Amino acid sequence: MIASYDIQYGFEDGLNHAITQAGDALANVRFLEEKALITNFFEQINLDTGMIVFGVNDTMKALEMSAIDKVLLFDEIDITRYEILNPSTGKTTTWYLTPK
Repeated sequence: MIASYDIQYGFEDGLNHAITQAGDALANVRFLEEKALITNFFEQINLDTGMIVFGVNDTMKALEMSAIDKVLLFDEIDITRYEILNPSTGKTTTWYLTPK
């Protein structure tokens, strides 16, 4: 279904008016994109393709290897990244910890 909007203004005012009127349609597009993303995520899990990683540590390792196409995040995750430098060896270790 294609939505049609009547815009009474020109230039920037017209563009702003068009965006305001098209807000619901644009929100629906975003919802459908997110739904397709989640559907694909569960299909990959079900097929056990090895193309999905879980957890902060595995995700960060995949990011460091540039092996990630998309990242799905839980925006209220309470994890802090710590980098610990061992002064004796000079080796840095990274930890992702929760308050617990």
